[in-house]
Amino acid sequence: MSRLETMSEEFRKKLIAKNDFTSNDEYNVSHKNAISDGDDHGKGENGGLIGSATDIAARNKMLVKNKFSANNPYDDATA
Repeated sequence: MSRLETMSEEFRKKLIAKNDFTSNDEYNVSHKNAISDGDDHGKGENGGLIGSATDIAARNKMLVKNKFSANNPYDDATA
């Protein structure tokens, strides 16, 4: 292992100590904090939901005011 790799590993261990994620619970696409499941952590798609709870609520508020829908889609004719 090079000196740079050794130093990098030491810094990584120090930073991981401040991190909620461990080698047994690494952050990845299937981690509970990566998936949009109704909390404010995840942003990834889950069953058609995309974004955190705050994102979804804000989007739903905007959709109420939107004049376009499945029956009245936004296309070149309505642009």
